[in-house]
Amino acid sequence: MTPVTRLSSLLAAAALAAGMLPAVPALAEPPSDPVSGLVGGLLGEPQHHQRRDRADYGHTSARDGILRRGCRNYAYRYVITTPSDDWTVETFLDDRTGETIASGTYFSDSDPARNRTHFRFCQYSTYAGKFKIRAKVHWYGSAGEDHKVWLEPSYFRLRRR
Repeated sequence: MTPVTRLSSLLAAAALAAGMLPAVPALAEPPSDPVSGLVGGLLGEPQHHQRRDRADYGHTSARDGILRRGCRNYAYRYVITTPSDDWTVETFLDDRTGETIASGTYFSDSDPARNRTHFRFCQYSTYAGKFKIRAKVHWYGSAGEDHKVWLEPSYFRLRRR
């Protein structure tokens, strides 16, 4: 590290500690220019990114149940709370071995942001146990920019009769 970068680092750390320099917030997606938040804060420009956790964009859930004979529908819910009304959500159901056994895709144009739906799979190819629902949400800003975030996974159990 050169003396100039060492001095810059020390000055930035001192300014941050004194409260003169705002901390750069954690983001669901990294900004395209990580320096802009720091420089914008120094220059007094508004920051366009707000700190948001994955749970702020939505969640999934399902109740524990019984793994029934044959091929059946198993209900689950999703709730989408993106900053825009133009979104897509992809859901994936993983069994206890980690294999994805079912999936679904929903769009803001044709599906509600809060919905009860189902996965369909068959008992003869599925083990009873703990299941995981994963969901990937895409939303589109007013300028057409694409954002993506994976929601926190949710879990439920299916037991044999």
